Amino acid sequence: GESIQAAIDRAQNGDVIEVQRARYQENLRIDKTITLRGIERPTVDGSGKDDTIRVIAPDVVIEGMIVANSGDNRYKQNAGIYVQPGAHRAKVQHCYLAYNLFGMWIEKADDVQVLHNNITGKRNYDSAKRGNGVQLYNTKGARIIGNEISFVRDALYIDVSHHAIFKRNRLHHSRYGTHYMNSYYNLWEDNDTWHNRGGLALMEVRDQTIRNNRAWKNSDHGIMLRTLQDSEVDGNWVANNGRGLFVYDVEYIKLRDNVV
Repeated sequence: GESIQAAIDRAQNGDVIEVQRARYQENLRIDKTITLRGIERPTVDGSGKDDTIRVIAPDVVIEGMIVANSGDNRYKQNAGIYVQPGAHRAKVQHCYLAYNLFGMWIEKADDVQVLHNNITGKRNYDSAKRGNGVQLYNTKGARIIGNEISFVRDALYIDVSHHAIFKRNRLHHSRYGTHYMNSYYNLWEDNDTWHNRGGLALMEVRDQTIRNNRAWKNSDHGIMLRTLQDSEVDGNWVANNGRGLFVYDVEYIKLRDNVV
């Protein structure tokens, strides 16, 4: 029940801070290269203001935490976990991010890993007033793997982010499972999208591999390919959507072995 921030302030680079199960009403700033590890899933509650956790230093690890109740200022992009520019190689794994405006906002931070988390938004807000589950902007080398994201605006919003891997994510009950623009050399594999307006929406992109994904019961489209070049779309399963594949302004792609 002691202050987590006080422990961070005392820590040295390389330290591991273990947090016992309790509810901690704090807005944390992690400005050292540490591991913040939850024991039996403690809760950090942002009290409805600002970012619940802001990561400033590189190589920070956050694991096993419940991160909840950020502010709701869309202009400041309030998030459960905000990874600010320069906080490279952050890793967030096995966490629950609940009732935050944005689950994670990651900007100009390379080689970030978001692994096996459960992310839900402010689900009582209208869809357009929610933030996104994970937002990547101007990044390289991200690994977004094994997450379940729901009741947000867009589960994954990806812009100007390259050489990333998106695998085994479950994206549902949002506007778009993936809203993805201006990004190159990325892999989309083995993701599930259902009960969204749109499943996978890939726009203004090139050099993508879109393989073995499943999209069903999305009200508009299963997989949107809009302004796409030099890519492979293989082995996807698209069923019971308003549209199956929406293909527009697409050239130099291989579209193979898909079930629609």
